[in-house]
Amino acid sequence: MASVGARQYRCVMTTTGLEVRLHEGRERAEVTRFTKTLDEIVRSLREIDRVYLMRGTRATWVLADLRHDHDEMVVRLEARASTSARTAEDMLVPVMAFVAGAASLNEVAVIPRLFSPTTVERLASLAEAKQGVQSVSVAAYNGQVGPRVALSDSVREHAREAVRPFEISYGSISGVLDLVGTSHRQRGMRLSIYDPAGRQAVDGFVAERLAEELRLMWRHRVLAGGKIKRNRRGQVIRIEVDRIERLPDDDRGRPDTDQVLGMAPDWLNGQSVDQYLREVRGG
Repeated sequence: MASVGARQYRCVMTTTGLEVRLHEGRERAEVTRFTKTLDEIVRSLREIDRVYLMRGTRATWVLADLRHDHDEMVVRLEARASTSARTAEDMLVPVMAFVAGAASLNEVAVIPRLFSPTTVERLASLAEAKQGVQSVSVAAYNGQVGPRVALSDSVREHAREAVRPFEISYGSISGVLDLVGTSHRQRGMRLSIYDPAGRQAVDGFVAERLAEELRLMWRHRVLAGGKIKRNRRGQVIRIEVDRIERLPDDDRGRPDTDQVLGMAPDWLNGQSVDQYLREVRGG
């Protein structure tokens, strides 16, 4: 599936939007399901865009076309920029990532590149047949529609599995603190920690006593410790933070390679590497 995603990312220069098809069943789709589907897709595109580029001009997603094709409602969404700070092609990376992520989840229960666990949960909800909509499919288009990906039962099951805790341990993660807000499920604050190197985002929860510290650390690099939940593939999906500290935003204060290399010159006790390995291996 990695090759599929790579091919789609290389096509970003010619992509102009996202086509969404809602397949109706015997009954017509309810208006609330139609509007919620589009709303959840746009939310997903925005979440992906934040992971792709934390700081930058955000696109406004507009309804470019709407038509009825037999038993399908066909909607086209396009990005509009409020300024010229980003190119149209750059703002459409979320379209490619969204389609590639759906294709990936059709095959395997892994959080796709540029997806947060919250985005994966949205995709699982979109793949559920209800309120007159039997299925949803998505495709990028540039005059011609690209490969269409159905949000199938397989996508739904893999998405749910990808965000299901499999292993819980105490540890820490580092990244840029983003999306601080109030949790409606439990007392405290919700947060998101973004890893710019791996282009991933981890959702989290923190007690109210740390709320003021969070506000001061927003958009800065942090080290957060607490109970970490991972999926079956070892990907971090949640963290319950009980301590957090700010890290330098640049490389100041971090040891360079000259400091690290040679820190323990006698750790082999005078042996050569080959001698040491023979001793460790018992022979």
